[in-house]
Amino acid sequence: MKRFVPYLTLIVFLTLLSWGAGILLGGDSHITDGTEFQALVLGIALFVSYIVNRIAPETAIPSFVWAICAGMAMQQLLSPFTNGTSSLQIAVELFAAIVLFAGGLEIPFKNFRKWFFPIASLSLVGVAVSAVGFSFLLFFLVSSFGYVEHALLPSIVILGAALSSTDPTAIIPTLKVLRFKRAFIKQIAIAESALTDISGSILTRFLLIAFVSVPLTAGTTVFSLFSPLLNKAAYDALSLQIISGIFIGYAGFRILKKFYRDTGEGDPALLLAVPVITFVVGNSLGGAGFLAAFVSGLLTDVSGEAEKASHFYENFLDHLVKPFVFIILGALVPFAILIDLAPLGIISALLFMFIVRPLVVFISLIPWFRSNVFYVGDLLFLSFVRETGIIAAVLLIIASTAGAIQSDFVIAIGMWVILLTLIIEPPLTPLVARWTGVAQGKQ
Repeated sequence: MKRFVPYLTLIVFLTLLSWGAGILLGGDSHITDGTEFQALVLGIALFVSYIVNRIAPETAIPSFVWAICAGMAMQQLLSPFTNGTSSLQIAVELFAAIVLFAGGLEIPFKNFRKWFFPIASLSLVGVAVSAVGFSFLLFFLVSSFGYVEHALLPSIVILGAALSSTDPTAIIPTLKVLRFKRAFIKQIAIAESALTDISGSILTRFLLIAFVSVPLTAGTTVFSLFSPLLNKAAYDALSLQIISGIFIGYAGFRILKKFYRDTGEGDPALLLAVPVITFVVGNSLGGAGFLAAFVSGLLTDVSGEAEKASHFYENFLDHLVKPFVFIILGALVPFAILIDLAPLGIISALLFMFIVRPLVVFISLIPWFRSNVFYVGDLLFLSFVRETGIIAAVLLIIASTAGAIQSDFVIAIGMWVILLTLIIEPPLTPLVARWTGVAQGKQ
């Protein structure tokens, strides 16, 4: 009976939270317009994050699932944030930049450089295969479920692009406890997950801009919606983003090197300032903010004082950024719609994990498989450790602010994919590692 206490505690807490929100609002919709009330809601959201992070580890359900449930319970309270789309987009984009910077910090640059080509193939070719493949698969599914309507096509394509990203923050803790027979498999898994987030975010943002600027016509198909990516203007824009992102990211790295490596001053504030600054400057120079933040973290050698500061960074991400993003995600879609789309969302998630992801890995890495760099077991393992998480959630939130898509549909299906990948894959990763022969299980 004692093992059920944490579950009961969180369920009662979230129920009381939802009930209390209704009493607090009291049918007065104007109360949410006050700045003092909005500050109170922000404080409540932070307190809820604390409660979830404190109790959720005692349950078998991941903390992010409880955070999404908390967001659903706080939908009324969080309406000032979820309705204020511009401020919400800015907040989640800054959080995403910090997450990508942290992903870069986790990757030794020498390993990234050594395995750059397979990493790049997974992150570039893989994102394209994932986005197009899942879009066609989802279109077939929605047709089978009778949901198909012409206006839904952009939403399907955006889901394919946003969900192509992976979650380094979910992968890294799982891989740290495994003893790999060949260490480079772990290095590639971590590095490609961070770089894939960059590719997925660039693709999603590019398509959103294209959908807003180009009206939907009667003859539009899933394939034609990807056609803006196949012209010279798209390649020029991508080249500009890569060049400006690397340049701004290197400038951010130089700032970190100056203040940490040369002076030895371990103020963690700089680890927050640099990704924010590089993101904003990168976006103003070709829209490469996410890439700039990642590059500055990738080039940074986390050692000495910087390593001490990075512990603060990990806590900041785990206990503030990730819970906040998932709470907002939970607040964005009505519970009734989430349940209504559950059959479609669950089937989509399973096909995404066990068909699309393996297809991406095998297509992307076939040159190295043919030359015996990778074995079948390696590819199967890499197919399984491609969880969809925090960056995909951020991209879905950003996409929900665009008028060209049906936000409820995008958030609901995307949430089911995120939920199932993060519930199923992390706990089974040690078993898959032993089954494929890439690792010897937990240390």
